[in-house]
Amino acid sequence: MDTASAPIPDDRPGLDRRALLMGGAAAGLGALAAAAPLFAPAPAAAPYAAGAEPAANGLILAKFQDRLRIPPVLRPRARGGHDELTVRLRTADVTVHSQLPPVRMWTYEGSYPGPTIEATAGRPLRVAWENGLSGTIPVTAVDFGLAGGPSPDPLTNYPGTAGCQEVAGVSGLEPWAVVHLHGMLTGGGNDGWMENLLAPGDVQLSAYPNRDAATLWYHDHTHHVSRFSVYAGLAGLFVARGERERELDLPRGEYEVPLVLSDRNFDLDASGALAGRLVHKVEMVGAQRLMRVHAAPYTLVNGVVWPYLEVDPRWYRFRVVNAANSRIYRLMLLADGVPVSGALKVIGTDQGLTDRPRQVEGALNLSPGERADVLVDFSAFRGRSLKLVNTLGGVTPGEASRRNDMLEPDVMQFRVADRRPSTRFTLPESIDPAFRRIGADDLPKDRAPRWIVLVGPGAQNMPELWEMEEVDAQEVSVPAAGIVQVRDENGTLTTLRRTAMAYDDGNTISAVHEEVEVWKYLNLAASPHPMHIHLAHFQVVSRAFYDITGFDRQVRGSARPIAFRSAAELEAHEVGEKDVIRVGTAGAITAGPNGTPGEMVTVAVRFPVVGRGVHHCHMLEHEQHMVRPLVVGPAGALHAGGHAGMHH
Repeated sequence: MDTASAPIPDDRPGLDRRALLMGGAAAGLGALAAAAPLFAPAPAAAPYAAGAEPAANGLILAKFQDRLRIPPVLRPRARGGHDELTVRLRTADVTVHSQLPPVRMWTYEGSYPGPTIEATAGRPLRVAWENGLSGTIPVTAVDFGLAGGPSPDPLTNYPGTAGCQEVAGVSGLEPWAVVHLHGMLTGGGNDGWMENLLAPGDVQLSAYPNRDAATLWYHDHTHHVSRFSVYAGLAGLFVARGERERELDLPRGEYEVPLVLSDRNFDLDASGALAGRLVHKVEMVGAQRLMRVHAAPYTLVNGVVWPYLEVDPRWYRFRVVNAANSRIYRLMLLADGVPVSGALKVIGTDQGLTDRPRQVEGALNLSPGERADVLVDFSAFRGRSLKLVNTLGGVTPGEASRRNDMLEPDVMQFRVADRRPSTRFTLPESIDPAFRRIGADDLPKDRAPRWIVLVGPGAQNMPELWEMEEVDAQEVSVPAAGIVQVRDENGTLTTLRRTAMAYDDGNTISAVHEEVEVWKYLNLAASPHPMHIHLAHFQVVSRAFYDITGFDRQVRGSARPIAFRSAAELEAHEVGEKDVIRVGTAGAITAGPNGTPGEMVTVAVRFPVVGRGVHHCHMLEHEQHMVRPLVVGPAGALHAGGHAGMHH
């Protein structure tokens, strides 16, 4: 992220800056409510939703007041042997809570999230994405930070821009865009290359093979800007339906519900009340200004802040998508503050149905970009209310937040009708018998795995993605920058040398069409990273904890080997075909032996399409710094150039 910023005078009457920055929530919220805004007041807000009153104290929105909104559905029209669809990008005012003025957003077809595109698997699809956006980006981007280290109660917990400075170059961003249908296995020319931008009035024509039934999502992928453009509202759900789900008679219609999760923050008006203006706020820690992971205080489901859904006492199917910029959701269902054991049954992952239902043990952990197809039975809860909560972030179920009601872990509420079930559904033992876990015999024996090492902030104070090659230990000295040694569970020592890091470093990975490769992701950073590969899908082979204390963060290389400690279990939503995988521990999600945060995830990657794409971290604030190009080509063409399966 570009951290050049313009300081904003902090001379508002009534603002206790020290209380706001260092004090507790009560002092901070009081100061925010009493003071005029640090920025110029937002434009006059549109009226509140009919019959709604502004939030009582101007800051806290009532939870479970608004009904969950179901995004509209777009279905393509048949044209011979393929289907066609037009989707328009346009600027719109979107109601996200009845106590909040409508929020100006960049959208697909005027809604956030955009309409659910519902297609038929096996029918090729052609989409015309028309850029009808207007105006500059409707997001105020700010940052803040204390020289002494991270704040115990950071300003990201609160709305408004008090105590912050504007991030230069964002407010004037014009509505250029490019659409990436995330998870669709399509060639590089149709994938939404992040530098092939659309000006207002232009059209992106994309052809999608659409071979397999899956829950995908589409979003903006503009290079350098996606953290702001997706935050502005450019995201939506894509569902490709297949014959197998019809055969299973899974819950459908009103009993099949999309849950698109995200978080947002808002500005304050001159009176200190919430205004309909998005605020993207991050903390920059210490004199080096290291960016903390983006997090906002208001949780949205299908574009509604803390909604409720009325359900019957029966089985439901939920297609859950984490569309947040960087927030990881650790989802649990609570009844009277107590977790409902085994409530969530996973039947599908990023790329489609799995072989059988898998019960979620503990919580469903979804990092940005991940999806889960989940069944839930409400029949035991007639006449009761349940809550879906996010237990990641230091707040546990049943524990009231000590700081701020907004920080409680609530995501949404389910209100179960007090009547007998209208239909009976039996959870099938088998979901998709065609799905098969990859085995050792499927992995290549004639070439070494690719190594991707994830490293904490470097010279540019941002996390780094290192592509590596295996070398003879005698060829290098240790410790040295870019040299990492790894000792695996068998005691084998592998020496790795960095070949590329920055997006334009060259040495692009080339992969052979239809072949399988093993990729090893090793996280040496303190935070997790959800890794996404374009033009490919994969299965997770293993997850393991590693002792990373041997990595010298000053030298940026191994002082002693990164050593295996123990194997880790795959979670229910990690067993199927995927295109995003979380690498690294995240607070309460996992903890390595003796608190060691290091983790290695091994995946078996397939490349069913060709072209130029990228692989990157899907935390959008990291994306422009942790992204590398990737080329997939036919074996003959790559061999002719001497590049097959190599860096070139």
